[in-house]
Amino acid sequence: MQKRTTAFISYMRHFFHYVLYVREILIGHILLLLAGGFAISRVEGIELGEAIYFACITGLTIGYGDITPETAPGKAVSVAIGLIGLIFTGIVIAIATRALADMAEEYKESE
Repeated sequence: MQKRTTAFISYMRHFFHYVLYVREILIGHILLLLAGGFAISRVEGIELGEAIYFACITGLTIGYGDITPETAPGKAVSVAIGLIGLIFTGIVIAIATRALADMAEEYKESE
């Protein structure tokens, strides 16, 4: 149990270390998702809260389908939100992978 806790703490330390390196990029992507939600709200005529929900669900590639764009501009904005979300997800996965590799190397050196 002690090794697992230590490994988890090491992983989280490395993860947040790398997040700090790219925090501006991550914040920029979050702001772009919110801007996409605002654009969907204006183009599709739905409430801002629902539009931001739609942008987050689309950007995270979940896509429940409970809210769908009806207009051509709304569909174009949705595609842009999806692309922004894919890049955001890729960055987070890259950070997590790098943190896991660093944690594994640290674990190997301690043996």
